[in-house]
Amino acid sequence: MQRNLDKSLPHLDTPKVLLVEDSKFFASIVSRRIEKELGFQVDWMETYAKAAAAIDCCKDSYIVALLDLHLPDAPNGEIIQHATKRGIPGIIFTAGIDSDFRSNMLTWSVVDYILKDSESCVDNLIDVIRRIHKNSDIKVMVVDDSLPMRNAIIRLLETQRFQVVAAANGVEALEVLAENPDIKLIVTDYDMPEMDGFELIAKVRKVHSKNNLAIIGMSASGDPLLSAKLIKSGANDFVPKPFQVEEFHCRVGHSIEMLENIALIRDLSYKDSLTRLHNRRYFFENADTFVESAQTRGQTVSVAMLDIDFFKKVNDTYGHDGGDVVLRKISALIRTTFSEDAITCRFGGEEFCVLLAHEAGTDALARFDELRQSIEDTVIQVDTQTTQVTISTGICSEPDTVEAMLKLADSRLYTAKETGRNRVVGKPPTSNVRD
Repeated sequence: MQRNLDKSLPHLDTPKVLLVEDSKFFASIVSRRIEKELGFQVDWMETYAKAAAAIDCCKDSYIVALLDLHLPDAPNGEIIQHATKRGIPGIIFTAGIDSDFRSNMLTWSVVDYILKDSESCVDNLIDVIRRIHKNSDIKVMVVDDSLPMRNAIIRLLETQRFQVVAAANGVEALEVLAENPDIKLIVTDYDMPEMDGFELIAKVRKVHSKNNLAIIGMSASGDPLLSAKLIKSGANDFVPKPFQVEEFHCRVGHSIEMLENIALIRDLSYKDSLTRLHNRRYFFENADTFVESAQTRGQTVSVAMLDIDFFKKVNDTYGHDGGDVVLRKISALIRTTFSEDAITCRFGGEEFCVLLAHEAGTDALARFDELRQSIEDTVIQVDTQTTQVTISTGICSEPDTVEAMLKLADSRLYTAKETGRNRVVGKPPTSNVRD
């Protein structure tokens, strides 16, 4: 079994792009767009000599190099080979393309080429840079029984900065997938020994949906119905062999972008847009599964309802923008306190809910009281002013349905409000009220 895991580029605080371009006008446009739209730092070099020196000095600093094909001191693409041989992903600028240039480009293993043929070329360039930056965190598996073909596809994917793992057939692929559950894309041949593409796709789809893992089928078969059969069996797309490199990259990119768009839609439907905590919909769709999983591990589940005290006064004093600042800060504290083994939600307004799994016998109430104290001690900056708020909490740890536990936690939250606020009320209320 072959495993070929590409080393990701180091994560920089501010990603850097090397721009090699002799046109000051074009370079200024590209630099400004990259810095404004991507927030990346741009190092601009206008000659081969300067660019080569920057590459030799600081090649690990750059996530990608944008390379002009024709420079005053290197008119035949010398800078491209210099950059790619040192492991920097290269994107070529060119005014045109012919068959000889395209053949050379493939041997140079560049990421892509951008034609300077319209105003949209810079838009295309921004999209490619954004894609390359994201790819270093994405894992792809190549499945093909032909070693030369497998290595060729791996090389193409590594050029795009993907992390790549590989398998020689469907049986190995399932083992690799079990060891790497974070794989986002499988590129698989159809005709393989031990387990063909159809069977592999069917087995993968029993565990991973199209919304979470994309599959591209490939084949050299002349069967005109094969592509339809593979897609109907669960593949997202199909690429015939032999293929054009540009088409392969486009189809891979489209598959990854589809997953990202689905994840974005899911995120928007399940997350509160202001606080980035989960919302009520996510809570009620996932709470029962969360509880079952915790019980399987032998853990206890507690439900807590939390409410910011006198929040109307915050809005009246600092306006709704100030209130939003407070909500985001309190949400961040809740999320940090219960970062593991919990579902943290904003139920609406200034009200929050936490569904917590913890070891039997541990004092969940004490954890919520630590949060209460942390919030009380936190100074929140609102424009030029500062403020502090407190929260009241009702908690239920008695095993029951989620709905019943929520109702009891909400009742105890009301008790916390009625008995002075800034406290946690659990069971029994008389012993668990904390000032």
